[in-house]
Parts: sequence; C-alpha cells; structure tokens
Amino acid sequence: MAANKPPSDKPAVRKVSVPKRSAANRKPVHDAIAKRAHEIYEAQGGGNPDSHWLQAERELAEKK
Repeated sequence: MAANKPPSDKPAVRKVSVPKRSAANRKPVHDAIAKRAHEIYEAQGGGNPDSHWLQAERELAEKK
C-alpha cells in the first residue's frame, strides 16, 4: 500500500510548446552571418574564422 504524500511546496510546472525554427528559417540568417564574416576576413587579410563569425553575429544582432 502506497503512503499518502504531503502536498509539495513547489509550484506546478507547465510545459510550454515552443515552435522550432526550421532549416529554411535559419538559412537566411546563416547566409548573412557567413557573408559578413567573409567581408571581415577580407578586410583584415586573414585571421581567425571563429572570431570573424562571432563579430559578424554581434554586428547583425545589433542591427535588429
């Protein structure tokens, strides 16, 4: 026989469905970041591709 559990002090948790972005929705953003990262690469004459990508992401996020 199972013992009765006392009520929990924790609030009930509701699960919320969040629509996932499809690959089609991500592609324009990815393409814009890739284009800007390449522009940064060319302007600097080389360098670290990861830092170019992160800089491009920051710049494009600021524009929104």
